[in-house]
Amino acid sequence: MKKIFLPLIAIAMTMSCSTDDTEINSETNIPEEETNTETDTDVSGNGTGLLRIIEVDAINDQVTLANLGDGTLDTGSYFMCLGPGTYAMVSGLVNGDTVLEPSESITFTYDVNESEDGLSVFASNDFGSSDPSVLLDYVQWGSGNQARVGQAVTAGRWDDENNIAPGVNVFTFEGEASNVGSSFWTGEEVQSDSEGVLRILNVNANNDTLTLTNLGGSTVEVGNYWLCLGPGTYARIGNITSGDTELSTNETLTLNYDMDPVADGLSVFATNTFGSSDPEILLDYVQWGAANQARSGQAVTAGRWDNAGSFVPQSNNYTYTGDAQDVGANFWE
Repeated sequence: MKKIFLPLIAIAMTMSCSTDDTEINSETNIPEEETNTETDTDVSGNGTGLLRIIEVDAINDQVTLANLGDGTLDTGSYFMCLGPGTYAMVSGLVNGDTVLEPSESITFTYDVNESEDGLSVFASNDFGSSDPSVLLDYVQWGSGNQARVGQAVTAGRWDDENNIAPGVNVFTFEGEASNVGSSFWTGEEVQSDSEGVLRILNVNANNDTLTLTNLGGSTVEVGNYWLCLGPGTYARIGNITSGDTELSTNETLTLNYDMDPVADGLSVFATNTFGSSDPEILLDYVQWGAANQARSGQAVTAGRWDNAGSFVPQSNNYTYTGDAQDVGANFWE
């Protein structure tokens, strides 16, 4: 009798498993494949792999993943995700091998928003999951409350929905394998050597004059740029100077512009979109005399100022002492 029942049991088990392999993910309508959704997708059989996002170059759309565990990790069937409808399998982004040894990394191109975005890594295409064995890592920049941040916080992959990686353009993870959240990320502004970089070099608020300079590697035409002190107070540069508005590298332009010598905040915008926090539009900022001037919050979001509460102490004359990528009150005197 045992010989008769064993084949029947095997057939029943086969029929049961076959329905699981064709389960459909409700969000993406992509059939679930036989994907190991554990964080430690270890192909060696020894140790535990642990995948982390270690760098996002938002200006050049480059993402770097690393295996910070002690076992080999196959990332090919993992997914990068920016939000609903925006995802890609790692194997489709990488030309080479997707198997990572401990401490090994891979870099690939993935289109992200330079101004603000939130990037997740999923072990499967179950993009609605908050299971930490499925949602493996997360980082957001520019502004809080990006699409997947609530899931990431629930999964223990991010610290707070409102927290962002500091800085602009290039974000680097500085923590250990088990660390999560904004405090373990650093950011910096990286400009191509071929780009012009317009900066406010000097403000003499008593005399209502300011000086702009180009700290980049190519010529910048500033005639259509705008100076702005706050809502309703702005001027197109080409309208307040009769001279040449094309600046070569390290060339300066001094302008007359009515400012409050006691306390004010000065912005430079590439267009008249004065409500923007896009770093390609809000190009530079400085505030003096008091904190929280009109555009300071936008400037912080754009990575053009360090903190809305930071300001240059009231004086007669303010001079920028930093390099092309430096921002904030510490680089003014």
